[in-house]
Amino acid sequence: MAVSNYCPPCRTYELSMEQNPIHARMCGFGDKDRRPMDPPPIVRLMVREADGTPVDLNVPGNVDISQCMVMAELFTVDQQQPCSLVANPATTTVIPATPHVRTIGDSTMSILHLAVPPPISIRNLTGSTGASGDLLKDLTGNYGIFFAFPDLSVRTDGMYTLKFSFIMLPDSPLVPSPVLATVFSAPFEIFHAKRFPGMIKSTPLSKMLFDQGVRIPLRKETRVGRNRALVQSEPEGAKQESGEVEDIEDMDGKET
Repeated sequence: MAVSNYCPPCRTYELSMEQNPIHARMCGFGDKDRRPMDPPPIVRLMVREADGTPVDLNVPGNVDISQCMVMAELFTVDQQQPCSLVANPATTTVIPATPHVRTIGDSTMSILHLAVPPPISIRNLTGSTGASGDLLKDLTGNYGIFFAFPDLSVRTDGMYTLKFSFIMLPDSPLVPSPVLATVFSAPFEIFHAKRFPGMIKSTPLSKMLFDQGVRIPLRKETRVGRNRALVQSEPEGAKQESGEVEDIEDMDGKET
């Protein structure tokens, strides 16, 4: 957790992880394939006055929520190296195994063409990597400034962490926005499709924010595998006859 001072108004801003992602299925390199992190990352912003007193969020206008934004970046588990880009395998040129034969004078030479264009790099972290702040109640009924990231996906499998950076949007787009606070998530794993253990039941915090208007997809059941039965949250008699049916509320509150 990192804290930064910003003047004016000489306040201190601090980010904390209210909900860490645990895992996800890799989304690959398709344009429309999305495999969101489970559960969705949720970040909270704490604002303090210069003397360290927390700003009273119950007073309207104490914090201009419309200017608050948090950006997400993908990093290695040790938090040292960004993993923002990955080579798109569709743009990788395969070197032919058969060399080109050229005759020069009395000599015949085998030449292997090595002038291969480099593959094109694309974003490894997909989805909405920036989130605006919302003034919402937490599980204890207290107000907080929350940033939810419900549709982040990663193209390649492996162990990662997320770095979140808080900025205040300036009044003019020509004015730079310094990073005022940062925080890293706990490590999480992105699985290959065949190894993914399944999505978990939605957390109480996800449900709490959903009920207050945040577009977080809710899952009423725990999916333990594409070809396995579901561990259901409803009573035994309420289970579906088919063990492969998911009961999910989408971000508009409808069941699919």
